[in-house]
Amino acid sequence: MKYFIKRTLIQSLILCCTLFFFACGESEGPTVPGTGGNPLAGAYVLYGTAGSTDYAYYDAVKDSVTDYVYTSNNPGRSLNINPGEIKLNSDKKLYITALGMPGGNGTIYKIDPIGNNVIDSLRFGSAPDGFAINNNRIVVGNSGSTNVTVLDLDFNIIKDTVEVGSNPANVLYGFNKYIVTRSALNNEPSAAFIDEISYGVVKRLFPHVPVSAIYNINGIFLSTNLNKNIYRVDPETITTTDSFVVPTVFSSIEELVFRSQNSFYAVTGQREVWLGNISSGTISFTNIYPAQLNWNIRSAAYESNANELYLGVHDASTGFSFLVIIDGTSGTVKRTKTLLGLGPAGIVFRYF
Repeated sequence: MKYFIKRTLIQSLILCCTLFFFACGESEGPTVPGTGGNPLAGAYVLYGTAGSTDYAYYDAVKDSVTDYVYTSNNPGRSLNINPGEIKLNSDKKLYITALGMPGGNGTIYKIDPIGNNVIDSLRFGSAPDGFAINNNRIVVGNSGSTNVTVLDLDFNIIKDTVEVGSNPANVLYGFNKYIVTRSALNNEPSAAFIDEISYGVVKRLFPHVPVSAIYNINGIFLSTNLNKNIYRVDPETITTTDSFVVPTVFSSIEELVFRSQNSFYAVTGQREVWLGNISSGTISFTNIYPAQLNWNIRSAAYESNANELYLGVHDASTGFSFLVIIDGTSGTVKRTKTLLGLGPAGIVFRYF
């Protein structure tokens, strides 16, 4: 399975103005667009097929899903196998990674979401997976290796390899750093912090393998596999300041999802969703989406206009996939849509 990392960090008093800028922006990085004051048009859901990567489009106005958008618009063509991550950048282009076959190169694509045609692509790396976009830079975790690759938006290679340790699966940008967490399928219990100018790397150890991270004005928050703790990290010193236990029956926290400057979601055991509210330096957790029989949560994204959490769900008993949309506070299921693809790997929103 794929573990996700979405979002970024926080700085000190001397960076007050910088802090305000980042805190008010989206959590993937400064060039990932917010709503722009527009209503939600829809959402893309990245998933796999029997022999390729593809995506669905949920039309929020019509409340309908179009499956296999890429292959339907490009007969006889397909994207590389094994979906990685999907982002919609401020240039209004979709960026998608596909890990490819084990032992081979993967691919990154730039796709026009209007015509759904590939504008550019690059085969590179070893299982390129999660990535962060920072202005004209893309940093991609090569999850089948020990390094990340730095590209520009035209897919020119700026740095072929930056060594960060085993199985870097997720990357986010914040406060002049790229933060790298890992696939849970390794034994290196560290997160890597990469300087955006020098590409120097600092590692910080945790009790288990860091698999996901977000940020808000309260700090950087990381989760690890085989552990119910969420760790808060000071973005200036890159040291752990404290930790908070999610009262789940499951043994791990697969994904953290940004919600606001004082709240976030934790997906535990791929089954539950907990809402964490931060107040007076501590976090209270509420289980808003209890585990559903045989349903595994593979991806999640928060839509702020309607206060809704979108879940990409795989039914382990039937093999079917679903887009489940729940209230962002109560967890009440508002809509459920069937997806024809396999294992929803990522969700991004469109506001144009």
